[in-house]
Amino acid sequence: MKPFSFAIPRSHYASDVQPRAGGASLDVLRFLAASFILLFHYGSTAPVDLATLFPIFKQGWLATDFFLFLSGYILSRAYGQRLVTSHMRRTHFFLRRFARLWPSHILVLLAFGAFVMASTAVGFAPNHAEKYGAADFFAQAFLVHGWGMMHAESWNTPTWTLSVLLVCYALFSLYIPYLYKRGLAVMIGLSVVVLLAAHGLALTLAHHAFVDLPFSWALLRAIPLFLLGNLIERMTAGFRVSKTVFWISLAGAFAAISGLCLLPRNAAIDSLILVLLGSVLAVSGGVTFHENIVTHRMGRASFALFLTHSLVGAVWFGISPKLIAHFALNAPMQWVLWGAGVLAAVTVAFLFDAVVDKPLSQWVSKLSFVKGGI
Repeated sequence: MKPFSFAIPRSHYASDVQPRAGGASLDVLRFLAASFILLFHYGSTAPVDLATLFPIFKQGWLATDFFLFLSGYILSRAYGQRLVTSHMRRTHFFLRRFARLWPSHILVLLAFGAFVMASTAVGFAPNHAEKYGAADFFAQAFLVHGWGMMHAESWNTPTWTLSVLLVCYALFSLYIPYLYKRGLAVMIGLSVVVLLAAHGLALTLAHHAFVDLPFSWALLRAIPLFLLGNLIERMTAGFRVSKTVFWISLAGAFAAISGLCLLPRNAAIDSLILVLLGSVLAVSGGVTFHENIVTHRMGRASFALFLTHSLVGAVWFGISPKLIAHFALNAPMQWVLWGAGVLAAVTVAFLFDAVVDKPLSQWVSKLSFVKGGI
């Protein structure tokens, strides 16, 4: 039996692009992480809460923490060398990252605002009106809402991670030269120190577990995880694994994480889960699958799915209860309706990526002040 490959026969993309270690696997993992976040957010609207059926969905922090890990890993791989060798100025790097995130973010937020205003005008005000205030809207518009000044999630909830990532990007541009000068032993020790310090600060300052710190402590949660992602990339640079080792490692890590999620939470269990998530990242970045248009589109659509699924969910699951009541839908049909909502969110994400995000990001990247930096 031939080993499983992401390749699609006769794919022009696969034949034109030299396969890279982690190219396809990291794209697919990004999409799976975004999908987990979607299911976690939609789970409570299912006919039976998904967390009741699958206990792992009680641990929504898993995908969010992995996303922050992954962001640090990919940024270190994509920009670390250029920043270290001064081929890219820090201001240019930050401007490019901001220009990549903000235009699509603001379009979705404006659409969210239009939806809330329109639904309120026709007599269907949101259930939690306090989440849709003007102050929260403007804080989110300028991507500062995750910096500790706002104390409750609002509007397009997942974008708090984009807000804190901007801070992570700025810090990354300052410390990445230091990481490139350290040996493996130092980076391992630094990883341990970062993890222990994160747990200690979370318990001391927020009186809460580090891995799922509340919204008001988003920076304390994000910065260590992003830094750990950088460290994993640096420690495993040049690391390569076979597809067999990759699949065995992936299956073992996910089985172990699923089992650990059934145990009572404590700092040791949380840390072990983070180590396992880090191992998933390491082997995913070290395996080479053939890249093709499907894996590439999945990687791109992960950002769109992350960005748009709350708005799609607000529309879909705002209408669903009325359809269920009007047509007296039984349980199987309610599951069909819920599943259609999940499918709608994924479809919208791919369409948003193709029609809005990709053309917009290409246009923005050609602007003189983004292309040339400041």
